[in-house]
Amino acid sequence: MKSKIPLDTLTSSIFDAIEEFGGKVYLVGGTVRDFYRNQTFHAYDLDVEVYQLTLSQLEKVLSQFGTVNVVGKCFGIVKVSCLPDVDFALPRKEISMGKKHTDFDVIFDPYMDKRVAAGRRDFTMNTLLYEYQTGAILDYYNGKEDIDSRLIRMVNPNAFKEDPLRILRAARFAARYQFDVEKKTMETCQKMVLKGALKALSTPRVYQEYCHILLAARPSLGFAFLSQVGALPKYLEDLKQTMQRLDYHPEGNVWNHTMLVIDLAAQTKHKSSYPLAFMWSCLLHDIGKPITTTPTGSAPKHHLVGVDVFRTQCTTLIQSKKMQTYIATMIAHHMELMHMAKNNAKDIKYYRLLKEIDGIFPITDLILFTKCDKFGRLMDSSKNIEQLTVYIEDKIKRLGIKALKPCITGKTLLSLGYQPSLNFSKMLEEAYTMQMQGMNKEDIIKEMKRKY
Repeated sequence: MKSKIPLDTLTSSIFDAIEEFGGKVYLVGGTVRDFYRNQTFHAYDLDVEVYQLTLSQLEKVLSQFGTVNVVGKCFGIVKVSCLPDVDFALPRKEISMGKKHTDFDVIFDPYMDKRVAAGRRDFTMNTLLYEYQTGAILDYYNGKEDIDSRLIRMVNPNAFKEDPLRILRAARFAARYQFDVEKKTMETCQKMVLKGALKALSTPRVYQEYCHILLAARPSLGFAFLSQVGALPKYLEDLKQTMQRLDYHPEGNVWNHTMLVIDLAAQTKHKSSYPLAFMWSCLLHDIGKPITTTPTGSAPKHHLVGVDVFRTQCTTLIQSKKMQTYIATMIAHHMELMHMAKNNAKDIKYYRLLKEIDGIFPITDLILFTKCDKFGRLMDSSKNIEQLTVYIEDKIKRLGIKALKPCITGKTLLSLGYQPSLNFSKMLEEAYTMQMQGMNKEDIIKEMKRKY
């Protein structure tokens, strides 16, 4: 009986060729896990384990279909040009040779016992093997039962401790699938963190896992796990110790509020212009509060201090300049729309905001964030949101969503006979302010001539 997992003709042809050559094909890892969970299948990022063939034999079979490339020689991952999203590998055993999660000596064995091969994986839900020829799912470590129980359980405690990345992967899976982490697995992670295991991970790898958590269905569950095992960076750990005014934030400390916000944001991020940067902004928007919060629970200017904290503590992790600019700008302005709506701010205030965010993110991103921030507390914020909606709809209808294009430029000043000077930038700024106040070009020029 052929596989129940729907494979395209090319993939099936290659799998058939491997088996006709004497190999045995198994799908492994996330593909099988997700297929078992909900019977859905995505034909990308397939992990294939091939038994009963040597590496050279596998390369020979694959070469009939396209250019073969062995990526990461130590891990024996083979790719073929016609299936760029499929990784072929031999059964292997990994032996830790150092502190880093990449410091492993790998032993290949085409005839390795499948139970032993599956036992090298991190969690039981990832140990399932799907036999291509029969469609059977082989389960040596009760992975099906743990999936059904929505439980993340390590496979081999001794092997688990050799790879600190698995701590972050547990957080990722908790957030993605909304699973609980089994008690012994959590205790093992706690001990690993106490021993400094996470220090062995590269910054890009940590960043990548954090991104996975933020883009998951319930990011708060991933960060809750990291909190429980003591793995949070200081700028997030400090949020847990920072109380807020209960009349504004009945949910309590800043950490509780932030977790509510990111879960709301996870449901709406697809509406933003830059979902990943949007999620990072939601996670970090209040990192200035631990420094600015007073004994009464207010936090004056925490948005400005938050930008400083972000620049000094977070940019080593988040290295993209584009993302840094997005996040810093969102932190700086994250309260502005609500304040404007409450005070019925004039048009010039709206125009100034459009200018501040111009080219970084659209006003719709800030509106989306503001709603997540306001609803991310255990109180009824519907009246505030209604007030915001009425205010912003009026501004958008009358003034648009784009910053005004300056009608007075440097060329304009030169054409009027002004010579380049240090006053130019001041003159242009004043001209732009008059434009935002509603003055037309002719009146602005008259005022410039009068003043200068």
